[in-house]
Amino acid sequence: MLKKILLSVTFLAVLAGCQQEDQMSPLAIDDLVVAEITEDELPATASAFILENYEGEIITSAFKISSNEEVTYEANLTNQMNLVFASNGRLQAFGEEGSEVDCRGKHRKRGGFGRPPGDSDEERPKPVSLDLEDLPTEAASYLSENYAENEILKIIYIERDELNQYHVLIKKTGLVIFDGDGTFLEFKEKPERNCANFQAVELEDLPEAITSYVAENYPDNEVLRARMGSRNEQVEFHVLVKGTGVLIFDENGEFIELKTCGMDKG
Repeated sequence: MLKKILLSVTFLAVLAGCQQEDQMSPLAIDDLVVAEITEDELPATASAFILENYEGEIITSAFKISSNEEVTYEANLTNQMNLVFASNGRLQAFGEEGSEVDCRGKHRKRGGFGRPPGDSDEERPKPVSLDLEDLPTEAASYLSENYAENEILKIIYIERDELNQYHVLIKKTGLVIFDGDGTFLEFKEKPERNCANFQAVELEDLPEAITSYVAENYPDNEVLRARMGSRNEQVEFHVLVKGTGVLIFDENGEFIELKTCGMDKG
């Protein structure tokens, strides 16, 4: 019988989880210790931030990263956004440039694991958190003209190799990117529209074909959540299975595909 977990929020993105089936042991990487944790082990402030600003997203994997200097937490969401939190749960960074590990806990940096000679941590500084007044005038003006009514969640400055950018995270909107002079480069919209009409489904209300498929193919995996809605004009069921990903079924309960960490959004 499928293990029931209380449904808290609905899905907004199709991409899926990448948690390992078993909790992985702490992994030492350079001067870091990376340990996979559960969603409940994130600081309460971090969990509240995700719930408020990414309503409907699923945390597919989370990690506690310890070094001699600090402890941080990273959470990966179904929309491919990864968030970095300080030990007190406050948002510290976001996106690949701000994180230490990917959604599988693999170190993003190179070296000991492929880092070119001379490419040290000192030469690759971490993103710097900024206030709105720290932005170049052109970038600040752009935000004032286009997002005056939107809340800015975080601003970071990245200076790494040839990369020199300002990244601005806008609440419930997306990511605005400027170059080092403050010139607008691109906007990455929060990918929620494709599945905005999905609603949570109690596990016991899923079609028998789906529950049978999951029970037969993933008898030892915990079923976390389910939802139903239309995507690309087709009715679908999405079932999030821990250690596996998102199983996608048609309206009759026939299996379509599995979405897992690292795959393209769909």
